[in-house]
Amino acid sequence: MSGEGITRRQFCAAGGTAAVLVGLAGAGAFQNAQGTVYLRPPGAVSETHLLAHCDRCQRCVQACPYDLVQPRPLTVDFPTTGTPELLFKNGYCDFCMKCVEVCPTGALSFEAPTADNIGVAKVISDSCVAWDWGGCTVCADECPVEGAITLDERGRPHVSEDLCDGCGLCELVCPAPSLRAYDPATLPKGIYVASRASEAAVASGALTSAQFESAAGKEAGRE
Repeated sequence: MSGEGITRRQFCAAGGTAAVLVGLAGAGAFQNAQGTVYLRPPGAVSETHLLAHCDRCQRCVQACPYDLVQPRPLTVDFPTTGTPELLFKNGYCDFCMKCVEVCPTGALSFEAPTADNIGVAKVISDSCVAWDWGGCTVCADECPVEGAITLDERGRPHVSEDLCDGCGLCELVCPAPSLRAYDPATLPKGIYVASRASEAAVASGALTSAQFESAAGKEAGRE
C-alpha cells in the first residue's frame, strides 16, 4: 500500500505544518527557504500554486499505485513539509493521474502543463557509466518515448528536451550504482529527472553532479 512509506512522525509533522500554515493565511504567504523547485506530481501548476493550495492531506501519496509520491520531510525548508514530491525509487510515472483525481483542493489539476510533462531527464556526466567508459545503454533501451534518449557516436546518452516527459523510468533503471565504485563526490545515478521550472531543466547537455545539484536546487540523488 502506497501510504506505508509515511511514518507516524512524518504524518504528525505534516499535520502540524498544515495547521500553522493555515493559521498564517496559507502557504502562499511563504517563499520556500532556498528558492528550491522540487519535482512535483503531474498536475502541479507551479511551486507557488502548490504551496498555496496543498493542505498536506496525503491523499495523493496514498493514491499513487507505484509509491512515487512521497511527502516532503520536515527540513529547514519548512513551508514544503508534507507537500508531495516524486521519488523514482519504486517505479516510474505512467501518468495514471490518480494523484490528481483525489486532490481535494486544486493543488493538482488536469489542466496544468505538468499533467503530461513532469520534467526533463538530465545526464550526469561524472556518474554515467557510458559517458567515460561506454558500454551501458540501459536508459536509451528502456525509455518509453521514442527518440527522447539517443546515443551519440561514442555511445553516450543524450536527452531530447522536447520529447522527454520526465516519467523517470531512466532514473529508475540506471545501473550506475552497481557498475561504478562508490564516490561521495558524485551522484549515485547517471541520470535524474529535474523539474521543468528548475535551472537544471534549461541547462544544455549533460551536467556534472555539482552542476545538477546546484541547478536543480536540491541534492536529488542523495535524499
